[in-house]
Amino acid sequence: MVGLLGSLCFAVAAAEPLPTPSSFAWAFAAGTAGIAGLGAFYYALSRGTMGVVAPLTGVIGAGLPVVIGVISGEQLEPVRAVGVVLALTAVVLISLPGTPRTTDERRLLRIDLGELPLVVVAGVGFGLFFVFINESARAGGTWWPLAVVRLAGVIFIVAGILVAIVHTRAARSTTRAEIVLGLPKVRARALPLPLLGGLLLMTGLGDLGGNVFFLLATRAGELSVAVVLSSLYPVVTTLLAAVFLRERLRPVQVAGVLLAALSVPLLR
Repeated sequence: MVGLLGSLCFAVAAAEPLPTPSSFAWAFAAGTAGIAGLGAFYYALSRGTMGVVAPLTGVIGAGLPVVIGVISGEQLEPVRAVGVVLALTAVVLISLPGTPRTTDERRLLRIDLGELPLVVVAGVGFGLFFVFINESARAGGTWWPLAVVRLAGVIFIVAGILVAIVHTRAARSTTRAEIVLGLPKVRARALPLPLLGGLLLMTGLGDLGGNVFFLLATRAGELSVAVVLSSLYPVVTTLLAAVFLRERLRPVQVAGVLLAALSVPLLR
């Protein structure tokens, strides 16, 4: 909702023309693909496979637009091809968990074949989001396509919440287990309402800003390069966690950060 309201405000302030039917359709498809990928990603994480889901999803999500871009006629020079390989490798290394010490941690590194479709759907959803939002921007506009993307996301999230509420009521009538939105109840640290509101505002505007700069990057160069560079966001997450959460970088993550730093000049 924050992203939707923000994009609407910027579209009106910039006096941007309303999106064409083609731009609207591509943007709505991008929002649908993105929310489908996000839903599959979180559902896969909830099943305890985060150690495998995160890197595989990252590679599929970043690699698919590269393949589509090359097929559509983009010229990927050898130097940039090496940069793409290094960047994708960096995403995998940074996303990998530490050495498992307990049975539960080992379980997080295991994935059943029946859950692979979730990983594929998540990665393909993220990859198609990049492709579709790029096509929408090419059809015209920046802020209105992003508003349509958020509109699609809000529609499907509200629909998902309603389905989850129905599922919750049905589950409560058949079992005594406490369920919240279809998932086992999770205890979380309570946050003051002003702080929670501020975090939600920062998150929504940060996500919107990321999409805006991605569109600007695609206009300045090839889609494949913009997607790969955007997919290096785990580097930022890892470094912020080290600074603010005092998390120690594991050797494999340090290697991933170095590969990411090396790949950036190759992708220029």
